[in-house]
Amino acid sequence: MADAGELVLAAGTPDHAGARAEGIRALSRYVTFGLEQCLERADSVRPEFVDVQTTIRKYMGDNPDQTYFSAPVSGDRSYRINATMADAVAVEIGVYAGSFGSSGGRRLVDAVEDTTLQVDSEGGYVLLLTPDPEPGNPNQLRLDPDSSSVLIRTYFTDLNVRLAHPRPTIEAIPLGGPSPMLTPEQLRRGLELAALHATGSFGWWVNQRKKVPSEFPLNAFLPLPDEGDLLTPENVRYLSGDWQLAPNEALVVDFDPSAGADYWAWVLLSHWGETVDWRNRTAVINGDTAVRRDDGSVRLIVAHQDPGIPNWLDTAGHPQGSLSLRWFRSNAPLPGAETQVVPFEQLPTIN
Repeated sequence: MADAGELVLAAGTPDHAGARAEGIRALSRYVTFGLEQCLERADSVRPEFVDVQTTIRKYMGDNPDQTYFSAPVSGDRSYRINATMADAVAVEIGVYAGSFGSSGGRRLVDAVEDTTLQVDSEGGYVLLLTPDPEPGNPNQLRLDPDSSSVLIRTYFTDLNVRLAHPRPTIEAIPLGGPSPMLTPEQLRRGLELAALHATGSFGWWVNQRKKVPSEFPLNAFLPLPDEGDLLTPENVRYLSGDWQLAPNEALVVDFDPSAGADYWAWVLLSHWGETVDWRNRTAVINGDTAVRRDDGSVRLIVAHQDPGIPNWLDTAGHPQGSLSLRWFRSNAPLPGAETQVVPFEQLPTIN
């Protein structure tokens, strides 16, 4: 953990006292998540869902419009999930093997989304995870022998609905019975895995920032390459890039979403892959919350203070970070984005 702290001070990270403080806090959040996932809720015989991204847990590029619930599974038994997508835009469920913190990385085993999932009239669904799924049954997912987790992603466009949404439940088949007393070996392994998970995941994100090629200039946003290591769903595409602003500067982003997507959103992140406190600041602007111009296009303003102009993304004082467009379920080309950095006081005069 001491070595992991050096990631916050490495070359290329913000030379800014507040940003470094938030970097250390971000690492501490990875630790609390690692402890919950690898020690407290690590029993695949008696699984429970972990809320991966909350108002104070920002894990590897969180999106306030989505909930992420993860639970441990094992390939030698079956599981039943009860959940709902009521008032949601979409849902995706994936079974994975491995983890970001492991030496072999993470692998997608099987997945399903709401376009094929069978749900009841109120949006509820039951999903079976099993080594022997029935062919053609959309409410069953395959477990490989090395399967390790299941992840439910649910999309919203209203943060109040997202916060009030019921959490899913999962149970092993057959039930595991009461938990036995923790052994010293289980404790040791859980603590070690928690540390590896925290440092591996945080290090992966920080090192990704170093991999941004020179042809990706600052304050510009281009299609995000995905060679399979991101494990994003096939129907999600991204514009992504890094932003950096002086205290008196603002970034203007113009794009046209009129081609249409079931869901799109711009999400502003710090250098550490965290949104600002989106309960009190605007960190995401989506197709329902964006104010459009007469021609249907959208202008975003990234700035350190409120410009009095619609579609302001609040940096909360961070000097640099990343910004991405998530373009979900669309046959149309991924829209481009035009950008310009201007003095803050000149914003009202920009055409």
